[in-house]
Amino acid sequence: MDLKENCTYVMHNFKVLKNNGQYRVCDHQFKLVFIGVTVVRECVLGDIPFRKYRFARFADLVAGQFERGLLVDVIGVVEEVVFRQVSGKGRRVVFKLKDLSQQLLSCTLWDDYCLQFVKFLDDYEGDGPITVLLSHCRIKEAQGSYPASISNSFKASKLIINQPVMEIQEFNERYFLEIVCVTVGTITRIVLDNHSWCYTACIQCHKKSDAEMAPFTCAHGKHNKEVVLRYRLKVMINEGNESTKFLLWDRECSQLIGQSADAVNKLKIEDGDVDLNASPQALDKLLGHELAFKIKVQPKFRNSAVLKCSTDSSLINVVMDMLADAEQSLSVIADHDPLLGLPLTPTKRQAFQDYDDEPGISQISPAQLSSNKLKKHA
Repeated sequence: MDLKENCTYVMHNFKVLKNNGQYRVCDHQFKLVFIGVTVVRECVLGDIPFRKYRFARFADLVAGQFERGLLVDVIGVVEEVVFRQVSGKGRRVVFKLKDLSQQLLSCTLWDDYCLQFVKFLDDYEGDGPITVLLSHCRIKEAQGSYPASISNSFKASKLIINQPVMEIQEFNERYFLEIVCVTVGTITRIVLDNHSWCYTACIQCHKKSDAEMAPFTCAHGKHNKEVVLRYRLKVMINEGNESTKFLLWDRECSQLIGQSADAVNKLKIEDGDVDLNASPQALDKLLGHELAFKIKVQPKFRNSAVLKCSTDSSLINVVMDMLADAEQSLSVIADHDPLLGLPLTPTKRQAFQDYDDEPGISQISPAQLSSNKLKKHA
């Protein structure tokens, strides 16, 4: 009880032993063991630095490249909660973490750590990602078809979730960096998820609204005489043997389909389908289009939003040539963007509930994009 974290002490009379226990908090050759005559005295020693976390790379752990028995620190974004048991014996929660290299790692929290994590999930009202820092983790080696995983180490670990600590802030700045790039692909499928194919929006500010009946006043105080629908669609894009999901908004969908979301919905209702969540047949007009895309990769929202696109074959060929020239990186620097001449969609994509689809005159300058480079997203 005399020792407090981040305080400094002068201590005497230790027993010195080999640091060869089953689980070690550091890789020093020896460890100091308190005995009955050990003396502890707090003393201000400003030259001793605070402890720095040494975060393990998930790929190294999965590949078995770690020192057996040495506890490690990890930091990552919660990708998926796989299992939870919060009552009775063996309370635990299992979830997947993702690090800066997009490598996944299974993490199990037991007992009090499990309860702390589950309570955070139950109380969390945000819709953004959850960043977890866990110190002094035990590494469980891969066994058969089960890859390596981590868990808390008895009472020695520290669990920090979405707190404004320096390490989490630095991780988030690097992880949630938005990257703009150019690529080519063909729309092969409409991807259905928890969102409908469209959303109700304010006719003036274009923000999402929960209003189902008109007239209504949006959250920004703008009066609407009618409810307006706008497209929001996830589509599967294929190019060669690679595929990924892109997020298409109202302007791109309207251009490719040739009809507004309101017009499509009215035709659907005339055919007897009044369920707004049901996918209309008109969306099939998107399928088969080969397009040159400019996208913004947004790890924070786990999507790639289409900024603009074109069916112009000459532009598609230009982008294909640039991708071929890139060879190893398969990337295109946005300074050489052949799509700059197209009508531009918003430069800043926001969370779905805050989305502004048409903010008047919106421009993307080459200066904004000149340093952004991305591998072909697979």
